[in-house]
Amino acid sequence: MSKTTFTVGADKQSLIIERLFPASRDKVWEAYSKPEILARWWGPTGWETEITHFDFTVGGYWLYCMRCVDKNQGDFYGMESWGRGSYTDISPMDSISQEDAFADASGEINTSMPVSQTTVRFQEEDGHTRLLSNARYESEAALQQVLEMGMEEGFRQTLDNLERILLGDKA
Repeated sequence: MSKTTFTVGADKQSLIIERLFPASRDKVWEAYSKPEILARWWGPTGWETEITHFDFTVGGYWLYCMRCVDKNQGDFYGMESWGRGSYTDISPMDSISQEDAFADASGEINTSMPVSQTTVRFQEEDGHTRLLSNARYESEAALQQVLEMGMEEGFRQTLDNLERILLGDKA
């Protein structure tokens, strides 16, 4: 059974993701707010992330490239996927809101791909942290597009990577 749950919202345009981590809220917050930690876990298994810009302020953004480094992933091997997260609200230790978009290496948003308005909340529960992410897309079709691209499995693997980092794995 997966530790991560994915639920399509009643509006059919939102994807709600929930996971309980065996770590304090400050450690999970740090993993999202410090680029040197974020780069170690962001992305699915077999991919590495390079962060080329990181301004963790409201109005700032982060720009990153995920590269497939696993030869066993066939046609994906060597592929790059750029993303840009533009911060719209930051409530320290509580939540981060951002516009998530596919982009190019210069940070220009790819307008032919879905964009989400995402809020991630961090709730302390007896020394653990419940992460609640709500990604809202402009349409039901846009959400369906990212789901068909494998977003659910990719983000499950990403959160598995985060848990390994939180538990002290330096990989």
